Amino acid sequence: MNQGSCLCGGVTYQIQDEIGPIIYCHCQRCRKSSGSAFVTSTEILRSQFAVTAGHDLVQVYRVEGSLDRAFCQKCGSQLYSLRDATPKTMRVRMGTLDTVITKKVSSHIFVGSKASWDDILDSAPQYLERP
Repeated sequence: MNQGSCLCGGVTYQIQDEIGPIIYCHCQRCRKSSGSAFVTSTEILRSQFAVTAGHDLVQVYRVEGSLDRAFCQKCGSQLYSLRDATPKTMRVRMGTLDTVITKKVSSHIFVGSKASWDDILDSAPQYLERP
């Protein structure tokens, strides 16, 4: 089991199973939402995820009618995203996990639109868009 929380600790969650591959997404929407060069997330089954405290603090922002980005409304920590196109899975933000993770990044996606000032220095596969 993996556990996570937001920056202020108001929202806590657990993941019942192992996390999936770790992905760095370099698309413009992820850069804008994170304020960084990319978002680091893992895809898991929605059925394996549960908010254990702070349900009332989870706020959802709907992006372009097909993507929900969830965050703590108190501290602003990004928690996860949900896509209409993949109703059985979700992407959890790796930075909110409290459990020690030993996996490394598995791939970089949307490198065709990555920030010009960002250099990818690891050897993980790179994809111009979503594979």
